[in-house]
Amino acid sequence: MTARDPLFDLAVERALSYAESLNIPLEDKEKLHEHLEVWYLKTRFAYRIPLEDIIEVLQHYPGQSTWSGGRNGSWQNKREP
Repeated sequence: MTARDPLFDLAVERALSYAESLNIPLEDKEKLHEHLEVWYLKTRFAYRIPLEDIIEVLQHYPGQSTWSGGRNGSWQNKREP
Protein backbone atom coordinates (compact mmCIF):
# COMPACT_ATOMS: atom_id res chain seq x y z
CA MET A 1 0.00 0.00 0.00
CA THR A 2 1.29 3.44 -0.92
CA ALA A 3 0.48 6.81 0.60
CA ARG A 4 -1.54 7.73 -2.50
CA ASP A 5 -3.78 4.66 -2.48
CA PRO A 6 -6.57 6.30 -0.45
CA LEU A 7 -6.40 9.33 -2.76
CA PHE A 8 -6.70 7.10 -5.82
CA ASP A 9 -9.66 5.26 -4.27
CA LEU A 10 -11.37 8.56 -3.46
CA ALA A 11 -10.78 9.91 -6.98
CA VAL A 12 -12.33 6.79 -8.52
CA GLU A 13 -15.35 6.89 -6.22
CA ARG A 14 -15.96 10.61 -6.82
CA ALA A 15 -15.52 10.24 -10.59
CA LEU A 16 -17.94 7.31 -10.57
CA SER A 17 -20.51 9.34 -8.65
CA TYR A 18 -20.12 12.26 -11.05
CA ALA A 19 -20.37 10.03 -14.14
CA GLU A 20 -23.47 8.31 -12.79
CA SER A 21 -25.13 11.63 -11.97
CA LEU A 22 -24.70 12.65 -15.63
CA ASN A 23 -25.70 9.21 -16.96
CA ILE A 24 -22.42 8.86 -18.83
CA PRO A 25 -22.03 5.34 -20.24
CA LEU A 26 -18.97 3.93 -18.50
CA GLU A 27 -18.04 1.75 -21.45
CA ASP A 28 -17.62 4.83 -23.70
CA LYS A 29 -14.06 5.97 -23.06
CA GLU A 30 -14.38 9.05 -25.27
CA LYS A 31 -17.52 10.32 -23.51
CA LEU A 32 -16.03 9.58 -20.11
CA HIS A 33 -12.95 11.61 -20.95
CA GLU A 34 -14.99 14.46 -22.42
CA HIS A 35 -17.28 14.79 -19.40
CA LEU A 36 -14.83 13.93 -16.64
CA GLU A 37 -12.20 16.37 -17.87
CA VAL A 38 -14.16 19.34 -16.49
CA TRP A 39 -14.70 17.55 -13.16
CA TYR A 40 -11.02 16.61 -13.09
CA LEU A 41 -9.83 20.18 -13.63
CA LYS A 42 -12.15 21.54 -10.93
CA THR A 43 -11.39 18.89 -8.30
CA ARG A 44 -8.59 19.97 -6.01
CA PHE A 45 -7.23 16.51 -5.24
CA ALA A 46 -7.85 14.54 -8.44
CA TYR A 47 -5.10 16.21 -10.46
CA ARG A 48 -2.58 14.09 -8.54
CA ILE A 49 -4.03 10.99 -10.19
CA PRO A 50 -3.87 10.64 -13.99
CA LEU A 51 -7.34 10.97 -15.49
CA GLU A 52 -6.63 8.08 -17.86
CA ASP A 53 -6.05 5.79 -14.87
CA ILE A 54 -9.38 6.80 -13.36
CA ILE A 55 -11.20 6.23 -16.65
CA GLU A 56 -9.61 2.81 -17.09
CA VAL A 57 -10.85 1.73 -13.68
CA LEU A 58 -14.34 3.10 -14.32
CA GLN A 59 -14.61 1.14 -17.55
CA HIS A 60 -14.40 -2.08 -15.53
CA TYR A 61 -17.04 -1.10 -12.96
CA PRO A 62 -19.13 -4.20 -12.26
CA GLY A 63 -21.93 -2.31 -10.51
CA GLN A 64 -22.77 -2.17 -6.79
CA SER A 65 -19.08 -2.12 -5.87
CA THR A 66 -16.50 0.23 -4.43
CA TRP A 67 -12.88 0.65 -5.53
CA SER A 68 -10.21 -0.24 -2.98
CA GLY A 69 -6.44 -0.65 -3.04
CA GLY A 70 -5.12 2.26 -5.07
CA ARG A 71 -3.91 1.96 -8.64
CA ASN A 72 -3.39 -1.80 -8.24
CA GLY A 73 -6.66 -2.32 -6.37
CA SER A 74 -9.93 -3.89 -7.42
CA TRP A 75 -13.68 -3.49 -7.20
CA GLN A 76 -15.02 -4.81 -3.91
CA ASN A 77 -18.61 -5.72 -3.12
CA LYS A 78 -20.29 -3.07 -1.03
CA ARG A 79 -21.16 -4.24 2.42
CA GLU A 80 -24.69 -3.93 3.66
CA PRO A 81 -25.10 -1.48 6.54
